[in-house]
Amino acid sequence: MYKFWYILLALPLLLVSCNGQDAEQTAATEQAITDYRDFVTGFEQDSLSVTKLRAMQQAENDSVSWEEEKENLQNEYEEQRSRLEASRQSFSAEQRAEADQLDQRYNNALEKRGQQYQDASHRYKLRKELLGLEIQSDDLSEITAGNIAETYTRFTSKVQENTDKYENRDWLLVDGWWSALNSRYRTLEANLSASVKRTIQQAQSQYKEIRPVEDLAQADSQAVQM
Repeated sequence: MYKFWYILLALPLLLVSCNGQDAEQTAATEQAITDYRDFVTGFEQDSLSVTKLRAMQQAENDSVSWEEEKENLQNEYEEQRSRLEASRQSFSAEQRAEADQLDQRYNNALEKRGQQYQDASHRYKLRKELLGLEIQSDDLSEITAGNIAETYTRFTSKVQENTDKYENRDWLLVDGWWSALNSRYRTLEANLSASVKRTIQQAQSQYKEIRPVEDLAQADSQAVQM
């Protein structure tokens, strides 16, 4: 009789305990999904300018930079994923589907980021090849009255040398930097000697032979459409 009453008294406590454990498990599962969702979304929305600047400033080490970032991302991914796996048995069908979708989104974002590093590296190296300087600003303010003639000569020489190798995306970059270089020339023109001006004018004539007016007009049109 006493055993029967003991069971009756203990039963509510057992139910409360089980319900408490279930609630904790549900909360842990929801938190794991939320954390993983936030991680993937944050990675997708991460600023691209940081990536580009890092690659541009480390011409010889850009691939190393990407490998290091990818390793850090992978470590964080595995940490988030392990927490998710610990709760997988209690997933609902909807949570399981979302976890699979988040996996795919992460892989897509990782592939996209790798391409961004590759593009930034290509852009930096082409710019360095043409301008010959560690240019850090779009207005080319590092180009001075003392080096502008040499920069023009180098630019047109490299373009002439590699004309057949450039793809459309390369020409858009080349034309953009050429326009910026000409803008820098106009800023410095009053302080340039006659011989420097002649060198620059010769380079400008050479570039017109390489890139006729119709080619430049087409490049401008493509740039606007982009």
